[in-house]
Amino acid sequence: MSGIIDIAKLAGVSKSTVSRVVGNSGYVKPETRAKIEKVMEELNFRPNMFAKGMRTNRSFSIGIIFPDLSNPFFPEWYEIVDRISHERGYLNYICITDPQGISEEQRIDDLLARSIDGIIFFSYHKHPEVWEKLRKITIHTPVVCCDSVARGEELSYVFADGMQGVKKATQYLIDSGRRRIAFIRGRKEYEVTTDRFNGYCEALKDNCIYLDERLVYEGNFRRECGEKAASYFMGLSHPPDAIMAVTDNMALGAVQFLKKNNYRIPEQLAVFGFDNLHISEDMEPSLSSVAIPTKEMAEYSINTLISLIEKNTQPIQKVFDCTLVIRESTKK
Repeated sequence: MSGIIDIAKLAGVSKSTVSRVVGNSGYVKPETRAKIEKVMEELNFRPNMFAKGMRTNRSFSIGIIFPDLSNPFFPEWYEIVDRISHERGYLNYICITDPQGISEEQRIDDLLARSIDGIIFFSYHKHPEVWEKLRKITIHTPVVCCDSVARGEELSYVFADGMQGVKKATQYLIDSGRRRIAFIRGRKEYEVTTDRFNGYCEALKDNCIYLDERLVYEGNFRRECGEKAASYFMGLSHPPDAIMAVTDNMALGAVQFLKKNNYRIPEQLAVFGFDNLHISEDMEPSLSSVAIPTKEMAEYSINTLISLIEKNTQPIQKVFDCTLVIRESTKK
């Protein structure tokens, strides 16, 4: 097995220079670093993370807490984060809690027991005891929160402005001539969807459109819920001419029901989703969606956490804008 001495000999540098490259500590000239990394790759060198952890008092591991993996957004987000973690020399531990957040506190404790260096935290809720724990542990274990429930906290956070995204989407539907716009929201106790619902309400108010409570359906983010919502809406005596959903998953369910029952999209009914998942572009008709900058947010989240771990920086907070991706399901 090749070691630092072998790399130093082949690269024609000192052992201490190789150590700085392996440990990513101290300055090394770019051309020297490139030469050392080339030799490391040729020798298939992998640093001993246990030994490195003993020297630095770190585990080079990160905990990521998701509330639910049935939402395709999370796997898409994680694929990006996992690549960067690997490139930066970190191993990820994934924990799945539950949509109600009941097991969040236990999962945080499970990760801390494994001496992880930092946590990325997703949640649909803001349970006081969980957030009190996050505030306490961030003193020694950095935390990056990735949902709008973190708004106003002094913790580091990265999230997209869902309220403005939905407001823009609803305004687009109104400008397209739609006046009875139905809305599939998440459960009322899910704080993460409240911002998006508020964006819908603001757009209606700005255009002097009455909020008809019969056009609001409480969902659970799953596709079958979107089907049930569309069935309910189309059974009304005065059905909607558009459906806005807080996730693509539920919007896709609505489209499935409408297609099965021979409704013409978008001629009879426009459908708008949220998340801009890959499947939204591939379906028939393709789904218009509020696009979260998933790649940029994922990269920013993991790089922020590693910066907090390695440089002990102050809390870093970033809110990303959403954009509209217009496809066949809403075209005029």
